[in-house]
Amino acid sequence: MTLSMEAASIQELSEAVVKSCDEELLPVAVMYGANSSGKSNVLKALKAMRDVLLNSVKLNPKDKLDAEPFCLDLTSAEQPTSFEIQFTLNGSKFRYGFDYTANEILAEWLYEKRVGEREFELFLRSGNEFKISKTRFAEGNGKQDATPSNRLFVSLVAQLNGKLSQSILDWFSSIEYISGLYNDDYIGKTLEMVYEESNGYVGILNFLSQSQLGFSGLAITKDSSFEKPIEAKSVHSIFDKEGNVVDKKQFPIEDMESEGTKKMIEIAGPLVNAILSGKILVVDELDAKLHPFLTRKIIGLFMDREINRNGAQLIFATHDTNLLNLQYLRRDQIWFTEKDKTDSTELYSLVEFRDDAGNKVRNDRNIEKDYINGRYGAIPFMS
Repeated sequence: MTLSMEAASIQELSEAVVKSCDEELLPVAVMYGANSSGKSNVLKALKAMRDVLLNSVKLNPKDKLDAEPFCLDLTSAEQPTSFEIQFTLNGSKFRYGFDYTANEILAEWLYEKRVGEREFELFLRSGNEFKISKTRFAEGNGKQDATPSNRLFVSLVAQLNGKLSQSILDWFSSIEYISGLYNDDYIGKTLEMVYEESNGYVGILNFLSQSQLGFSGLAITKDSSFEKPIEAKSVHSIFDKEGNVVDKKQFPIEDMESEGTKKMIEIAGPLVNAILSGKILVVDELDAKLHPFLTRKIIGLFMDREINRNGAQLIFATHDTNLLNLQYLRRDQIWFTEKDKTDSTELYSLVEFRDDAGNKVRNDRNIEKDYINGRYGAIPFMS
């Protein structure tokens, strides 16, 4: 399956499209589907590719790779896992991928396309055989013999001070994956940014203020020994009978704020950091615990070129059908997941969907109503 962030040739919300290396890219992609249709696994695929690459540097020659093949048919469990991604970096478009099992890297490849040029092969690996460009990937020459069978070549060359390889690893490192249901991966990030007054903390406070969550600020303290976790309190106004603010009072966030408010505080740091740094932010169940207007506001941050100046991208899964509106999202930003007859996941976008008569979805359709009525599939059917 393929998830593409390339913009289709459609007119709606064209001002939100990001241009990079002669490519027109989308700042947001949203995924819909029934429970257990595979939305989370699609998002986890990008995380899995990132983790295999970044963890490759830590492997000993006999260590196993993290491989989880599809297990619900008679053939896939014996087949290798394959990943490929295309991305822009330093003025070039790269295509990188690899095939692997739990025991070894079966194939690995890296291509580069500079603006105005054709695509060039930087290296191609098949088992223990390597074909390396002497001019375009000179940093890899002579290093193939030092590459264990369970080690990715890009990872090894980066460890040996390869500049391009290291920049590729840095790009993968910048991809952030968080769960909208469980905050273990990012809890405390917002509080750290505000406490340290790091780049973006003003944006965090503005974001929370504009969300009108009922408090006027955050009070954060930290033990001087840094052995105890941050203590965070929300600052609320105290009013007199006429509605004038006469005092301020602090309340422990964990005990006194709603689950939705706590989530907005927790997610504010990763959101602002992604926008300022031009990162990819992947969120499973973004809408969990949030009012639909707040989810829409988050999307609006990435869709606004004046705010999202560095081309950050948000990829998320949701059940919030209120977002299925072409005033907020383009047809090529809306994706669906559905199980086929073998229980594997099919992924398709609204812009490429065709009805039984072969007609594409027009931009004047009521997308939310059509989806709820089952026009595009990807909904649960109950007997």
